[in-house]
Order: sequence, then C-alpha cells, then structure tokens
Amino acid sequence: MAEKDRYSFFNRVCVLLLPSLAIVLALWLPFGFSMGGLVEEWDLLGLFTEHGPFLMVHLDGPLPAHAIRPFMPLSFALSYLADRDSFDAWHWLTIASLLIKGGAMTYLVSRATGSRGWGIVAAALLILYPADTMQMSLRSIHINIAIALVLAGSALLVVAFEARSRVHAVVAAFGAAFLYLVSLGIYEAGLVLIALPLAVPFVRHGLGRLLRFRRRELGLAIIWVGGVCLYLAYAAWASHKVASYQSQVTGGGQGPLATALAALPKLFTIGGVRALVGGWVDAWHMVAIEYTSYLYLGCAFFVIVVVALVAIGMARSRNSLEVEDSSTWRVPLRLMLVGLVLMLAGYAPFLTSPYHIVVSQRTFLWATPGAAMVWTGLLLTVWRWARPPAVAAACLLLMLGLGAQLFQFHHYAELTQRQRAVLRGVVEATDVPPGKAVVVLDGSSQIGHSWFFVNGDMVRNALSYLYGRSLGPVEVCRSPSMEWERADQFGRKGRCVENDAGWAFEYAPSVSGPGSPPSSVEAPRHFPKDSTIVIGVRADGTPAVSAQAQAERKRELQTGDDVVSRRYRGVLAARSSDKFAPMFRDETVGASYRWSFGDWWNLDLPTRGSGWREAEWTVPNGLEQHSAAWMMNSTADVIFELKPSAASYRVQGVFDQFASNAVRERMSLRINSQSVAMRWVSSTRFEADVPPGALIQGTNRIDFVTEADAKYFGLAGRLDWFEVAPVNAAAVSNR
Repeated sequence: MAEKDRYSFFNRVCVLLLPSLAIVLALWLPFGFSMGGLVEEWDLLGLFTEHGPFLMVHLDGPLPAHAIRPFMPLSFALSYLADRDSFDAWHWLTIASLLIKGGAMTYLVSRATGSRGWGIVAAALLILYPADTMQMSLRSIHINIAIALVLAGSALLVVAFEARSRVHAVVAAFGAAFLYLVSLGIYEAGLVLIALPLAVPFVRHGLGRLLRFRRRELGLAIIWVGGVCLYLAYAAWASHKVASYQSQVTGGGQGPLATALAALPKLFTIGGVRALVGGWVDAWHMVAIEYTSYLYLGCAFFVIVVVALVAIGMARSRNSLEVEDSSTWRVPLRLMLVGLVLMLAGYAPFLTSPYHIVVSQRTFLWATPGAAMVWTGLLLTVWRWARPPAVAAACLLLMLGLGAQLFQFHHYAELTQRQRAVLRGVVEATDVPPGKAVVVLDGSSQIGHSWFFVNGDMVRNALSYLYGRSLGPVEVCRSPSMEWERADQFGRKGRCVENDAGWAFEYAPSVSGPGSPPSSVEAPRHFPKDSTIVIGVRADGTPAVSAQAQAERKRELQTGDDVVSRRYRGVLAARSSDKFAPMFRDETVGASYRWSFGDWWNLDLPTRGSGWREAEWTVPNGLEQHSAAWMMNSTADVIFELKPSAASYRVQGVFDQFASNAVRERMSLRINSQSVAMRWVSSTRFEADVPPGALIQGTNRIDFVTEADAKYFGLAGRLDWFEVAPVNAAAVSNR
C-alpha cells in the first residue's frame, strides 16, 4: 500500500510539473544563465552593498516609498544571499517561480474541468503567454514569485475545500492564506485575484455550488479573506506614514479613481484586446520576422509536446475526476467566463496610472492566468465539437508562445551583453579609489536609456556592487558628443564640459512650448579635477587604456579573490547569449540596416547614438503600438553595423512630426561625416542616395542635422524609422 501511495504521489508530481519543466528547460537551454541585471536589479544590488541585504521594507530604511509592498525586496535579497557574486541564483528562483505557476495552474484547471490534460494545456499557455513582455527578465522576479504564490495559495485553498479531514482542511487554509499574504506584501496587484479559488467550484459545479457552501467551507474562505484583511490594514497604516510609490505613479494629476474611470474604455480596447488577441498577433509576427532558423524552435516544441503527452498519459492512468455536466458545454463556457473576469481584473489596477497604460511591461502578467483560462475554455469547446481542430489550435498557440518567449529571452540576453561589455570596460580600466568622483566617457553611446543605466546614479549602483563598496558620485557623458546623461523635464539631455578646474555638467537650456512657460534650469554640477577619475570606454566596450595596462588589470581580475575579481568573473565575464546562434536576424550583420525605436511593444533596444529623447510608444488599442523618438538637439546620430555590397545605396525613412516647418526645411543628412543630398518624397518621408564609398564595412554613423525649436520644448523632428539598403532592394515599410 505504501508503495502504491508513493507511486501515486510520483504520478501526481509528474503530471503537475513535468510539462512545465520541459517548457522551462526549452527556454533556458539556448541562453543558459547569460542574462543578468538590467534595471531595478542594479539599484537593489547597490542598496544591498551600502546597507546590507534586507528582506523587508522598513519605514526608516532605504526604500520607504515601497512600504505598501513590505516584501518587495524579498526575492531579490534571497537571490543575493544565495549567490552574491553572480546572477545564477536569480535564474534558479525565476525557474522555480515558473514551475510553481505551471504546477498550480495545472491543478486548478484540472480540478475545474475534470481533465488533467486540459490543466496541462492551461499551464503551458500560462508560462508561454505572449501578452506581457517582461516575464523573462530578472527585474520581474518578484512579480513572478508573487503570482506563483497567489496560484499556489489558491490551489491550496481548493485542497482545503476538498479535504475530508477538518484538521487537514484548516491547516491547508491557513497555509493558503499565508502564501496569499506574502504575495500581497510583494505586489499588491494580487488583490484582484482574491476570488480565484472560488473559480474551481464555480466552473466545476456552477453558481449553485457556491451558494450552497457549507459552514466549514465558509470558515475556510474566511481564513483566506482574513489574510487579505490583515494586508489591507497594514497598507492603510503604511500609506499614512509615507508618500508611497503608488501615490506617485497613479492619478496623472487627478485622483486615482477619477483617472481609472476616465481610462475605463482602455480596460477593453487595450487591456482586453492585447491580453486576448494582440499578444498572439505579435507572437505570430515575431516568429515570422525575427527568426532566421526554426531548427531549435521546432525541436523544442516537439519535445514539449511529447513530454506533455506522456504526462497526460500518466494522468489517464489514474481514476477520472468527477465533474457535474462534464458532457455538456457548461464547463468550458463557465471557464471562459471566469477567465474573462480574472483577465480584466488583472489588468484593471494599471488603469490608475497613465504611464502603465502605454507599456506592456508587467501590466499583463496579472491578466495572464485569466487569459490562459479563456483560451483553455475555448479550446475545450472546440474539442467537444471536433478534436483535430482543437489539437491543431492548441499546438499553434503553444508554438507561437514558445517562439515569442524565446525571442523575449534573447532580447534581454542581448541587453545584458551590451551592459556587460561597457561595465567590463570600466572595471578593466582601473580600480576606482574610495572617495573619488567618477566620470564615465561612454564611447558606445548607449548609457542613458531606460534599459541601459538611465543616468549616472544607476551606473554608480552597478559599480558599487561590482567593487563591493560605496562609490562617490558618478556622471556619464556619451563620447564623442559629450552629451550628459541627465534629462530635464522635457527629456532633453545636458552637456559635459571639461575645463581647467575639472568637469561641469550643464542641463539643457531653457525652452518653452504651447501652453508651457519658459522652463527653469537647474544649476550645473561640478567635479573638481583633483578629486575626479575619468574612465573612458571605447565603442566596442574596451577600456580606453593601453593594451599593456588592460592586460595587467585583466590578469589581476581573472586570478584575484577580492570582491571585484569574483564579480568580474561571475557577472562580467563574456557568456554566450545564444548557443544555437544564429537563431535570430539581429545576430548577424547584413548588407542592409533598418532602425526604428522599437519593433515590438516595449522590447526596444537602446539607441546607439546621441541627440535623441527616449522612445515614445503610441498605443491606440491592444493591436497597434507605434514607437518614435524626438531629436532634442540640432544634430542627432545613430551608430550601426553594416556589410555593404558593391551596389548603390539609398537611405529612406519617415519623420512623423516636426516642431515647425523650418525644422523640416533645414533637415540634412551626413553619413560617416559625408554630406548626403536629402529629398522629401512626401510631407514625412525622405530619401537620399548614398555617395559611393561613403559606407564602410563595420561601424557606420548617420547624422540628422537641423535646428531645434526653442519654442517647441527644444525639440526638432520625431523620427519613426530609417533604412540604409541597396537601391534595388525592396523598400521596408513601417509595420
């Protein structure tokens, strides 16, 4: 009997986790642990370096604005404590969170539908769902953990509902409430999933079952709600103690409720459409456009399907689950209804923030469990009608989801490679003396983007972590333009000036705009020469020092046992970001080049060049997203790699807005410092024939030259895209 119980336990674990494990392994196999910190990770590592690791937010600690999320740093701190000298532990915790999400989703949908097979399908959809573009980055580790805890807590409460022993039921309910409480302490958006455990009896038996809850079941539900009440009481207390992060990003000048009501249509036009359909449309285009080889995608998909079929076979070896009306359409219809409600509820909290409505980062993670249920219910409906179309549709969705998540992983691994190259150049240049101010001359012209150390403060946090000690102030200047990477209220960057006294960092000059009076300008910052160290990094990320000095420094870092040496090897050492390259089109340099400021919603790369504001995303609905960036100086450039052929070349592109007609009329082009005759073929579209020999193999630069309009926020034109290609090549139109 004991052996049978052990087999039964092994069988259940395999059904719950094996397919999710296969998916996770397929996602990590090409890239390994090459991905590292990108945004908030560096800030937290800098804080851990200065204050020591902290598991909770304290009102008098380094992150009081996040007091409403007291456990927000928990997953980051645990990863840091597990491995202080690399991001490997961050990967393991992310993998664990995805496995928990998949296992819990399998259980919930299995109990709801009476089919472990459909539970497996729902879990696969959950992990591979393409609507959100931040699941695979390490910056979302706390959100993945929070969602995993909500799902696990919901599953545990369902276990409590179905337990025969009252003691077991109460213990399971308290365990579920504890998991939910911790989840809310990490990310309060989980409040919208409070009714998730009730979805199982509703889908399985209908509304009547909920209305006929027995006293014991009501008591278990009260325990679950009690955890929520405990969190709400704490949040109400904390919100009166500090100016919370939530109060800063919500409202948009109005109250949060007024903002949410005004944005309510976007719950459907953006949130609902993107969550249900838009993500899949993007996934289709990603798979069609971004891949140059489908070998790994096809093989990985085949293995996942085989593993899923094995798990489904193991599930069928057990007794079938009993579901009322299992032969009718009611179960899939109720599953779709529940999923739709949970999906919209998962997106609803972000309606209070105008900023979050125009991004796809984290805003759809909470909507994904509901959206996965909707599609599972739809597939189950088709299955009841005809099985081959249901199987084909499920395979198509899983293939597209896998393709989109692999590309997302590749994107973040590529960002890491870029950051790693620049940081490696800084660390290889010198050991920064304590108390010195640091000026980084960024020859790669990438620092200053949201995904690439938005300003010197984030560079300081990253370097403080790498050196293992708190550093002095850090400022970044893009080289050779000497653009200072701090922006004013209009997103314009300043300039760096070196003089006999040291360094001066000047904000952009005062400008005005329609309905906006002349802006005030902050006083310049100064670094005295005798207390400042200047570190130069070339365009390829190598330090601007002699080859001998670099070799000696690298030898120290590769053999030393101090903090910076260990972290140099564990964090900055070159790692392959794609073991099966070239899988994606951006992994090879071609005979043509096209640049836009983001082809896929929020999966934008830092602009290599100076003179541009951050990309702006226009999101009219969940199916359309459009990116463009304003020139903020009289000259703006883009650096790009090219292998030109012997053919004649042409530049073409689109500026979709201008500050004034004069800006358009005075616009001119230079390629590698050579003037190029530019002509307008429409009010927004331009062309220019490239002089023979102007393009070189390797690194090229294109300059857009005009005059910025001081009466229109100091801006010039907003570039949508441009392309450098042979004349006979097919024109690349904007998507």
